[in-house]
Amino acid sequence: MIYPTDFINKIVNIDCLIGMKDIPDNSVDMIFTSPPYNTGGKGKCKGFYQDYDDNLTDGEYYNLLSGCLKEGLRICNGGIFININYTTNNKRPLYRFISDFSEFLKENIIWKKENVQPPIGNILGKRYEYILLFTKNKDFEINDFRNNKGEKYKHIFGNWVSNLIELKKDGTKFSDIHKAGFSIDLPSLFIEIYTKENDIVLDPFIGLGTTAVAAKHLDRRFIGMEISEDYCEVSRQRLGQKVLI
Repeated sequence: MIYPTDFINKIVNIDCLIGMKDIPDNSVDMIFTSPPYNTGGKGKCKGFYQDYDDNLTDGEYYNLLSGCLKEGLRICNGGIFININYTTNNKRPLYRFISDFSEFLKENIIWKKENVQPPIGNILGKRYEYILLFTKNKDFEINDFRNNKGEKYKHIFGNWVSNLIELKKDGTKFSDIHKAGFSIDLPSLFIEIYTKENDIVLDPFIGLGTTAVAAKHLDRRFIGMEISEDYCEVSRQRLGQKVLI
C-alpha cells in the first residue's frame, strides 16, 4: 500500500473532511478522536477552540460527524473510537448520528471522571462522557476469554475490558491552551490494547496532538489532522521533544 507521504507521522493543517479523502481504503488500523461538541457560541470565548466557531446548525453538525465516520469506515480496518458528550446544542444531531450508524456501533463506553463539571444552565453537572466504538470489521476482537486484553488495566476496567472506565481529565499545562483536551492516558489505553507496534493511528481532530504523542510513545505510526495551525504547531513541538508529554 502506498501512503500519502505528507500524512504518515505528521500533523497536517487541514479540514479532516478534505484530508481523509486522500487516505487509501483500509490503510489505517485505528481511529481515536474527539470531535468538537458544538457547544454553541464562539469557541474562543469558551476557551475550547481557536479558529473555529463551535456553533453549527443541526444539519451542519450532523454532516461533520457523519462525514468523518463515513470516511473513517472506508479507511479503517480496526476500531473507530469517538469521544463525545451530549450538550443542549448537539443532542438532536448526535443521537440521529448514533441511530443512523448503529449498524457499525459495537460498544458505548462510559468515561467516568473524578470530578463533576460545573453545570452551565439548568442541567445536571456532567460526570461522564461517551466513547463510541464503531467498526465495519465483524471480526474485530474486543474481548477474548482465553487472553484477557485488560489484564494490566484491572484498576481501570475491573476484571475484564469493560464499558466503564475512570480516568482523570488532562491535567497538564496543555489544558490551559485547549480546555476540551483529554488526558494522554485515554488514547494510550485503547491504542495499547487494540493495536500493535508500527500500526497506524489516525486522529482527524488532533487538537494539541495527544493521540499522536500516545501513538509515538507506544511505537505506533500516526496521522494527525487539525484545522487550527496554532494547535498544529503545539502538536509538532510536543512530538519533537525528547521526553514525550
